[in-house]
Amino acid sequence: MPALLIFIAYFAIALLSGAAISYPVHSLLENWFELDFDRVASRSVLLMAIILFFALYKRLGFTSWQAIGYPSDKKQFFRDLSKGIGFGMLIMLPVIVGLLITKNRTIDMGWEISLVNVVSLIITSLVAGLIIGFIEETLFRGAMLRAIKKHSSVMFAVVATSVFYALVHFLQPDIELDSDSLNWASGFVLLKNALPGSADIPLILDSFIALFLAGALLSIVMLRTNKIALCVGIHAGWVITIKIFKRVTDSNPTSEYAFLTGSYDKVIGYLAAVSIVIFIILILKTFKQNTDHINS
Repeated sequence: MPALLIFIAYFAIALLSGAAISYPVHSLLENWFELDFDRVASRSVLLMAIILFFALYKRLGFTSWQAIGYPSDKKQFFRDLSKGIGFGMLIMLPVIVGLLITKNRTIDMGWEISLVNVVSLIITSLVAGLIIGFIEETLFRGAMLRAIKKHSSVMFAVVATSVFYALVHFLQPDIELDSDSLNWASGFVLLKNALPGSADIPLILDSFIALFLAGALLSIVMLRTNKIALCVGIHAGWVITIKIFKRVTDSNPTSEYAFLTGSYDKVIGYLAAVSIVIFIILILKTFKQNTDHINS
């Protein structure tokens, strides 16, 4: 079966199985914690995606973590990771400056600047960035990009991977289910609502373009360097920067340049797309093609 079809099946099974276990998991956890059902559902899907990934990993013939770009040298991994985080933050810098200049986002004067708040924000953003970076880059640039490229062209592999990467960001339900009426079908109700429809396309187009380009940049970095740690770092750098920036600023929908921000998170939009394109060009000019290990 072509690798792309395998990944389509993988995502479908992860979504459906995650939706199926959402209710029993929520019922179990609510005995000790107060948790929103949609939060439990999203974590259930993530859990199933991780579990299924190990089966997928073997199905695609990967024999070691080095086969998807992880180095055996831990020091080299952390060096690449650190460089990636710095580069990711650098890519976001023009976006931050641009959004502040155009007053798309304004400084949140109500946020209390204290040592505890600053350290807490940095740590939570760092942890979130690393977790998201490791999971998504291992799946998309580590396994999916390589597997699809084995059976198709580089261009198709980059485009397909980037499309899937962009799409998963929009699997967000906009309804809140009544906790008293939850049942075994609730996870599927939430999933149906989370899937974007044709009416949503104009609303998410700006963010989709930016996220697609972000996926393309990460794919190019992987193809040119064969260092997944760089991809993890860049991805983490984006998440860290965005989380901190969003916490210390407020969105300003009345800005005359509001079209520059995306509907996804009020940060990633056309302005981010322009910045990413510029850095893609720089990467293509800086790094020479290195696909020896990608082909293996």
